[in-house]
Amino acid sequence: MSTTIFNPKNWAAWYAREHRKIDPGIREIHYLPLHSPEREIRLIEVNDLIVEMRNDALEPLDFFVDTGTENEHVLFILDVTPKQWVRIQKGKIQLPDGWSLEKVDSWPKTK
Repeated sequence: MSTTIFNPKNWAAWYAREHRKIDPGIREIHYLPLHSPEREIRLIEVNDLIVEMRNDALEPLDFFVDTGTENEHVLFILDVTPKQWVRIQKGKIQLPDGWSLEKVDSWPKTK
């Protein structure tokens, strides 16, 4: 029996590719690995097609993936508008607790 090593960066890149296939509004995707638990993937998806909420309280969606398998992990996706993303980068909107923009891997939209 072989043992598979869970690689969150590879999974994050896979999710980025798959989400782009189904959501044409995604402008860029950012993977935030710093300070996340071992089997947790945190993505920010900057999306032109979502509506900006009146308040800036950001809440990521929580997905439990491959539950009960060797690839079991949690996927958090935070959808933001381009304007919110600019405010996040300037520190005007706080990310969820424990999330950091340090050591971010980014996948901008390619033409």
